[in-house]
Order: sequence, then C-alpha cells, then structure tokens
Amino acid sequence: MARPRKPPHLIWVKPKLTADGKLRANGYWAIADGEKRIGTGYGLEFRAEAEAARLQYEVDQLASKSVSETINERGKGPRDVLVVDLIRFYMERHEAKIQKKSKEELRNYLNTVERFIRFWDGKTVFDINERTIKEYQQKARPGKPLADSTLLREFGTLRPMINFGIEKGRLELRGHIVDWELPPPPAPREAFYSRSEVAALLWTAWKKRNMGMGKPGVGIPTSRHIARFILIAVWTGTRSEKIEKASYVNYDDRPWMDLDSGIYYRGGVANKSPTNKKADPVRIPDELIHHLKRWRKKNPETDNVIDYHGEAGSAKGAFRRLKLEVLPPDRAKKCNRHTFRHTAASWLMQKRVPNRIIAKYLSTTEEIIDRVYGHFSPDFHMEVNIALKTAKQERLAKAVKERQEKKEKAHKKAA
Repeated sequence: MARPRKPPHLIWVKPKLTADGKLRANGYWAIADGEKRIGTGYGLEFRAEAEAARLQYEVDQLASKSVSETINERGKGPRDVLVVDLIRFYMERHEAKIQKKSKEELRNYLNTVERFIRFWDGKTVFDINERTIKEYQQKARPGKPLADSTLLREFGTLRPMINFGIEKGRLELRGHIVDWELPPPPAPREAFYSRSEVAALLWTAWKKRNMGMGKPGVGIPTSRHIARFILIAVWTGTRSEKIEKASYVNYDDRPWMDLDSGIYYRGGVANKSPTNKKADPVRIPDELIHHLKRWRKKNPETDNVIDYHGEAGSAKGAFRRLKLEVLPPDRAKKCNRHTFRHTAASWLMQKRVPNRIIAKYLSTTEEIIDRVYGHFSPDFHMEVNIALKTAKQERLAKAVKERQEKKEKAHKKAA
C-alpha cells in the first residue's frame, strides 16, 4: 500500500562546501511539497519565520486548488483526509446558505469555524475521538473551557461537515467508525416566567428612556423593541431568531406577519427552517394582532416587526440587561429569552389545551410536550389521584358497613 503524501513541511537544507572546505552556499529552511523544494530565504536561527512562510505557502496552495484536488492528492481514507479540508469543502458548497444567516448567527458560526480550523489543523478524520474531543473542549477557547452545552452545539456543526464529505465521496471510511463521544444532552429547562414577571419586564422595557436625548425632561424610548419581542414570544412561543427577523412584508428569506389573514409564517412562506427547529405557520392571537396593527400603523416606514433604528434588531444584549434589572439574581440566572417559549407552553398546559394542539402551535412533538410540560397541567396524574381517593372512599364505606352489620348482629343477639 502506497504511503500517504505528507502535507507541505519544513526541511533543513545543509550548507554547501567547496572541495577544499570553503563555504559555497549557506544553509536554509525549505518547504518540501512532494518532490518540490521551495526556499524560504531564512537561515537556521529563523525557524519561526520559516514556519510562517510555510503556512502562507500552504494557504496559497489551498486557495489555488479545489478541495477535491487536495483530497485526491492525499487519499480519501480517514487517515488521509484532513478535517479542515472537509470544513472548507462544506463551506464552499453551502456559501449562499451561510451568508443568509443573521449578523449574530453568522458571527457565532464563523467564530465556531475559526476554533475548528485552529484546533483541527493538521489532524485527520481518524483523529476525531473521545480524547481529542475532550482536548478540544479544554483548549478551543483559551482560558475558558467550553460548557457541555456549547460543545454539543459546536459538534452539531462539525458532524454534518464530516457527513457531507462522506455523502459527496470526499471521504471513504473503509470500515472506520468515527468516535463521536460527547457529553449527554443537558436536562431540559423547567423554568418559566410568572405573569407578574412578564408584566414587570414589559412595563420596564416600555417605559425605559434615555433622558439625555430628545425633549428635556421627556427623553426618548430606548427599549420598546424589547417589549414587542416579549409580547410576541410569550403569546406565540416562537424562537428568538424567528421573532427578530420577522417582517410585515412577505420576503423570501424572512418570517412574515400576515396581518390581513392573521397568520404568522415563522419560517417564511417556503419554511426552510432546519428540521430540528421547525417553525410552522401559527395563528396570531387576537390580543397580539391588535398590537401588531397598531405598531404597523405607527411605524409605516419600516417593514421590521422588531425595529431598532431602522434595522431588524437583536434582543439578546438588551434583554439580558433588562432581566438583570428586573429579576432577582437567582431568577435572572435561570431565565433567558428562550424561557418565553417554555412559558407559552406552560401557560397553555395550565389552561388544559390538548397536548396535540400545543405541539402544533409550538412546532414540536406531543412526546416533548408531555415529557417537559405535562406536570403543569391541572389534570397531571389526575387518574392516579382519583383512583387513590376512590380506594379510600371504598375502604371507609366497607368499614362503615362492617360496623353496621356488627351492631345489627349484637342487637339481634341481645334480643
């Protein structure tokens, strides 16, 4: 079996001497790429600079070749294919989809990819195992190991990249099983907001003003987009990004609030949401649609439902500051924007809305609704409670009957 070709690496070219021992040419670091030798121009004491030159050479070479050419040169086995090549292949083929992400999503995605490239540089698919995954968790973010939930989310990005390479023939496992040893998923959050907490958050967000701007003594509102976000989140249970991107106009790549028909197309009309984060259309509750129509009438110059200075605004940072201001520290730590989704489900469950309807309303499954929110229903395990009460009543009735029969027998005997 032929040995796999090494990636470009440094070699030391020794000084050349004449027949009589005089120096004819200085030694230097060179880049060995297959049969080619490329001089770096750096001597023995400049190894770091030579290494930087090698890295730049490899970057230039990768940029000039397709991933398919690179993989074909090195082989397609798990010991040959570099993880970073499959990452680059995936991103090349999904460039349009990646660019459609929101600013925040794109920033987080690219930060994750940067960590992948920095850690997996030089490592092959064969190197993905329990040990390297733990090492990644400890070293990917200098000074602060990744939380288990973050690790799971990031490998939820890496794993499809590897699988896409397999699907498109850029990687042949040849019997090898990739060791995706990851921590178990965290238990589902059970926190949800009380009605008084939601009211306090809404009131504070709506009334918050910057007194240094606008009319003296009046100021200008600064957080009304957060109040709108809260109302939509708690009444529809929609995920944060689908609220932040929502528009009053039907665009191909945005969720759409159709105020005429009263339907919220949370994934857009085409509904291209990921299968693990479905966002089916939902009817807009009457109380909410009145607010939406009023907001639209007041701000006709913008199509953004959550508008912040003319753009579809992210509520993440502002909401974090709001909850720290309104809620006690222990509650603020447990609750976040996603808690509104749990709140919507919990409140509907408390009102005895059937699990099937709640599941459709939140674009999830009945099994999840029953497992995560079932205990909020007033009817939770009611059959058991009724059975125990009935058994107690039957025992009491039996005891009363036995005492009565005993009295009757004693009375007959005395007579």
